[in-house]
Amino acid sequence: MRTVLIAEDEKLIRQGLEAMVRRAPVPVEEILSAKDGEEALEILRRQAVDVLITDIRMPRMDGIALAEQAAALPNPPLILVVSGYDDFNYAVSMLRQGVHDYLLKPVERQRLFGVLEKMEEKLKERQKEEQNASRQYFHAIRLIMLEQEEGREEYQSLVERYEADFIKEDYVAYCAGELSEDDEKGTAAQKLPEGVLRYPATGELFLYVSPLERQESMEGLLPMPAGSSRKHRGLAQLRAAYREAYEAWQRSFFTLDLEKEETAGNRTPLAVSGKQLLGMVSLSWDKEVSKLLGEQAEIVAKGEGAPEEFARICSEFIKELCGTYENLIEPDDDPVRFAQLWNFRDIDGYLEELEEWLGRFCEQLAVKFADYENKQKIRQAVQYMQTHFTEPLNMAVVSNYVSMNYSLFSLLFKQYTGTNFVSYLQELRIREMRRLLETTDLRVNEIGRKVGFLDEKHFLKVFKAATGFSPTEYRKANAMMEKKETK
Repeated sequence: MRTVLIAEDEKLIRQGLEAMVRRAPVPVEEILSAKDGEEALEILRRQAVDVLITDIRMPRMDGIALAEQAAALPNPPLILVVSGYDDFNYAVSMLRQGVHDYLLKPVERQRLFGVLEKMEEKLKERQKEEQNASRQYFHAIRLIMLEQEEGREEYQSLVERYEADFIKEDYVAYCAGELSEDDEKGTAAQKLPEGVLRYPATGELFLYVSPLERQESMEGLLPMPAGSSRKHRGLAQLRAAYREAYEAWQRSFFTLDLEKEETAGNRTPLAVSGKQLLGMVSLSWDKEVSKLLGEQAEIVAKGEGAPEEFARICSEFIKELCGTYENLIEPDDDPVRFAQLWNFRDIDGYLEELEEWLGRFCEQLAVKFADYENKQKIRQAVQYMQTHFTEPLNMAVVSNYVSMNYSLFSLLFKQYTGTNFVSYLQELRIREMRRLLETTDLRVNEIGRKVGFLDEKHFLKVFKAATGFSPTEYRKANAMMEKKETK
């Protein structure tokens, strides 16, 4: 319980009750006191009270009259009667009229604690019931606003059930974000003008339903973007009011002014498509994408293009991009958010964040594609060497063949093969030389020339360093192994 009010004309008893409540094993944020029933009733009318502890005999207004008046309030408190023995019959009678409990004077601390604990449980149950009723109410309003079609039986049933809780007079609906104001501690929720209703709408938007007399004060509080409906009346028209306000909010998303019902005008299709934007990204033209989208957004802001078409183009563009570059997008990146235009604060915020993301992505894309192309070229160079290793080859010849800078080729070749160019070429030649020594009777110097070694001394040195044998020794050793295997 948050607030407890003690109505007792005897000061010492009142102070004693305050002290016991303060020590009670239930959470109490505020203890109020009144010396008679009239003073207590003024407090109850002024603010919400969870628990009223009242004496029966008090001047001006006694506890019986106070309990009757308190029970008729919009948010009645739970009532605990504290009475003397002579007033016992009164207390029992009050219990029949809705008083929660009673205690005889002098009040025992433990008995008071026990009653307060029961009242705390009762308050929790009441709060839960109120929350369930509130959820049901807002769910019904959402069905009326967004999901349930007008004219259907369920729609009419919901309207009839909740019509009594709705504005009775003519109203205007506004679609906007959370109302807020800056205070010393940061951003705090702004208080709604009296009589204005607020309902959750799409995403982080709300629908504010304002009586016409509050229209001016309500419009002064709205954050931009914001959209307004025409004049409506009754819960049955809430769906139409929401649709008008939301469409006006979409236009306000581009203009950042309060938009009202749309005037008829000619609109032309926007001169851009998602596939066109994707093609520009593939060329790393991120600046051009941002510029083109900015130009189309200005067309929408002038009323010459449809906001929904712009949103559809953005969604199509991002979905195409994510599908095309699925394997190149970093796991912790989140381009999908740009497919939902209306989730951003306004068009400027959307374009700024998209431009920043596209800039980073196109840089990564250029690097990754360059890396891919380089790997393709090194693979092509290796295949060329495997086919032409018997010819006079050096790194300049092969790097020119694949059109790559000499130094970059040297670096990437080692990264790809795990060894340098010269060693890889020698390995290819020695492997072929071993095969010829094992399978032919060609002379050693002839084999050396055949595999690409032009200098006999050089290839003899290289072969022995690689195998531990001279070519002649290798041939003899191989012949001896074959004889052993045939025996």
